[in-house]
Amino acid sequence: MTISKFTNKSLVLDQDLEYSQKIGLPVEVFCMKDHETVAFGRIQLITKQHVRVNDQLFCRDANAFFGCPCPM
Repeated sequence: MTISKFTNKSLVLDQDLEYSQKIGLPVEVFCMKDHETVAFGRIQLITKQHVRVNDQLFCRDANAFFGCPCPM
């Protein structure tokens, strides 16, 4: 099985993360160092440096977040 990552589904802006949190959509947390998915679930908390998913804090600089971007 092959998993493909789509860059147009990455959540970079606060607006995108807040949208996913607001409507309760799950996000995928991808570790840029280990090149693997480390978490999948709903966003619990967003700060300037971290995002909390499944009761774990993930640094926004070291991880990529994939989900449904905010509609323009």
